[in-house]
Amino acid sequence: MTDRARPSPESGDRGHLVASAETLGRLAVGLPGRRAEALAAVNGLFGDVLADQRSPLATPMTLGIGGTVLPHGVHALRDALSAVVPEVGPRICLLVHGLMCTESIWQFPADRATTFGTLLARDHGVTPVTLRYNTGRHVSANGRDLALLLGKLVRGWPVRVREIDLIGHSMGGLVIRSACHYATSLRLRDHYRHLSRSWITKVRRVVLVGTPNTGAPLEMIANLTSAVLWSLPVPATWLVGFGLDRRSAGIKDLRFGAVLDEDWQGQDPGAIERPAPHRVRPARRAHYLMIAGSMSTDPEHPLTRIIGDGLVTRSSATGGAHETGCDEVVPGATARVFPKVTHLALASSPEVYAAIDAWWLTPPKARSALRRRAAASDTQP
Repeated sequence: MTDRARPSPESGDRGHLVASAETLGRLAVGLPGRRAEALAAVNGLFGDVLADQRSPLATPMTLGIGGTVLPHGVHALRDALSAVVPEVGPRICLLVHGLMCTESIWQFPADRATTFGTLLARDHGVTPVTLRYNTGRHVSANGRDLALLLGKLVRGWPVRVREIDLIGHSMGGLVIRSACHYATSLRLRDHYRHLSRSWITKVRRVVLVGTPNTGAPLEMIANLTSAVLWSLPVPATWLVGFGLDRRSAGIKDLRFGAVLDEDWQGQDPGAIERPAPHRVRPARRAHYLMIAGSMSTDPEHPLTRIIGDGLVTRSSATGGAHETGCDEVVPGATARVFPKVTHLALASSPEVYAAIDAWWLTPPKARSALRRRAAASDTQP
């Protein structure tokens, strides 16, 4: 058997990759009725390349309310909010979608006008805001941009913001964790000083739904498959390996749940072993709810242990300590597991919303008691 060197992500014919991304993007734009979703899929696959080339097909990061895209300028934002929401409240709830998705992922199948955001607005008086972004970019790049954008949102909010709640599905949870880290860790620098005053200290709740906090097994499988294909002395398999290696930076970040620049800068993008974890700062005043799905009712079923909800394992979604080498991904977080609720279904499940609703107003001390009770039940045979 001859050895074949696995090329770096920067090697290869980048021009062909750019052309392929542009072609797929133009085809996506032409799809009737599903333009946004198709373009989101293209951005998930090649969004880093499209962004680097400043392609008009690259999805910009935008905030929206009720289908209206909000401007970035503080004064224009205030005017737009006043026009869209006549009675803007002091509580903001931001919903962040995952890989290759748009805000439509939150829509309930039985009633597309219903989302976690609309239900929380009805039950808890929040003003729901959605985020759309290029999921092919590095999670850390999107996290920093979200940190800045939330600062603008709070400064342009028509009334004084008293509370911010964040809900992220899949990759969206990683982007939220990244944004909280950068808003906290950079708060002493002049350029970012306004971030700590404007939003990070106002965050009270963070809900991570099906988030691959310690990695996604299917991305790990794709990386392992690519490594095997490059090791075979068959040119045809090298082409398949090259195609797998061309997946976006955002997808590769899912392998180990990378949320910081340090998680990928200077690292081998094809590494099989998990790199040493870096500390990710949570929002200090916030309580965290981590939600996991499962393909089976049996937590020990091989299918459940290997792929969890179809994309993310239970231990990754709940921040399993044995995978990271630290006590918990988010110390003190509450975890809930939903058997037979798959990855995409988690974002629009009435059962999941009922759990969020019940947890929403639970006093912190009661949450601690519930966590201890759940931990005790998990250890019993």
